Order: sequence, then structure tokens, then C-alpha cells
Amino acid sequence: MDAAKWDKQAGDYQRVYESGISDYNRRLMQFLLDSGMLYPGCRVLDVGCGVGKYGSYFAALGCDVTLTDISPEMLRRAEENMRPFTGPWRTIAGDFETMEASALAIAGPFHLAISTMSPAIHNLATVKKLSELTEGWCLLTNFVSWRQPLRDSFYSALGYEPAQSMAGGLDSLGPLVEAVRQAGYEPSLRYESYDWQDERRAEEAARYLIRRHPAMDEEDSELFKRAVETAAELCDEKGIFPDQVFTRVAWLSWKTKKED
Repeated sequence: MDAAKWDKQAGDYQRVYESGISDYNRRLMQFLLDSGMLYPGCRVLDVGCGVGKYGSYFAALGCDVTLTDISPEMLRRAEENMRPFTGPWRTIAGDFETMEASALAIAGPFHLAISTMSPAIHNLATVKKLSELTEGWCLLTNFVSWRQPLRDSFYSALGYEPAQSMAGGLDSLGPLVEAVRQAGYEPSLRYESYDWQDERRAEEAARYLIRRHPAMDEEDSELFKRAVETAAELCDEKGIFPDQVFTRVAWLSWKTKKED
């Protein structure tokens, strides 16, 4: 995976973090608590942690939190966001697929291991590694549907195919469920809606949407100029680009340790 790509997106993730906990975030945290996967004081591993959004929620419960990500800039911001919490927490840099499990095992075994909207856990090997680090539960979240009407209009006007701004892809769930079964665990699925909206000025919207399209070059000044003009045409009467995204998410969980 490309650490530099995620470094560039760290500011966008920080913006979401600073906007506060969303209804979707609350629902996921409540699900973890109600199901017994998460409880105050437990040891939690967050793979592909971004800027530490969920890490901060876990730390607020008094959990022992381990955060790992491939992006140095994501982890730098995560450390800043976690600094107010006095309980045990740590960051470990690296690509989960290639890093030695022992680098994370020093903080485990974990009662809960999660990876939310991240490509870090994507095949049998990474499912097995995550499971072996855990004496409790593993949980992955993945998009299964995605609509972005205004973004599609923006990309099409510039002559590009629409691109969904997500890690992995809409077809990643099936192989992950099969990987969990092949690893010897019983997968459980729950589906939740996750919709959001952002308001940006034309220049900010153009920069953000260029950055999130794999075929667009953020350093292309002519493209950026056209993108700002296009975003401005799509703005409302207040000069705001009213971006809306409508998605559905799968919560894939499995227990790694049977009751005695």
C-alpha cells in the first residue's frame, strides 16, 4: 500500500475527527458495548487507525489502546489526538500485511481488534494475523453500497469516470467473509446505513475531490483551475458545494476464542 497517498489524506481525516462523533460512530460504539466485544479497561487494537478517531473513543472508556497505520502523518495526528488521555495507549507504524505480528503482540493479547473502512485487512493472511493477535473479537467494517450524486456530476463534467472515495471496494466483503471461514471462525454480519454531508467552498471542494480520484493529478495546475470552475458551477446560492454521500456498511465480526 502507498503510505504517501494516505499521508496526503490525513488532513481530510482530521477534519472529520474535529467535527465530532457522528450518529454512525455512536451506533457502532453502542453495538460493540452491547454485544460485549468492548468494555471499559479492555485491550483494543485498531488497524488502519487513521488519525485515532476510534482510538479516542476507546481511550475515553479507559481501554488500553494500540493504534497502527501505514501512514506516518496519520499516526502523527493520532498521537496529538490521543495526548489528552492518561490511560495506556501507543502507536506502532507499519504495513499490517508485512509487519511482524510480534511488533503488535507486545501490547496484547487483545480483547478486541478492529479495522474500520481500511484496506489493511483484505485477505486470508491478514485475517489470520488479526485473529491470532486476539483473544476475544475481531470486527471489520466495509462499504457495500455508495451514492455520491454531486461528486459524480463534478467528475463527469471534467471528463472523468466517477470514483468512489473509499478504501477497498464494494466487492471486498464476500472475499473477507470467506477468508474468515477459511481461517476457522464463524462470521457474523450486520448492515447499517451511513450517510453524511460536507459543505466546502469551490476551491476546497475541488482540491478534496481531485485528491480522492486515482486518475487525477493534484499537481496539475490546469486541471485544478478547471476543477475549481466546475465546483463553482455546482455550488449553491451561498457559494457552497453541498456534498452528500449515501452509503450502506457491513459490520463483519467473529469470535476468536471459544468459551471454556
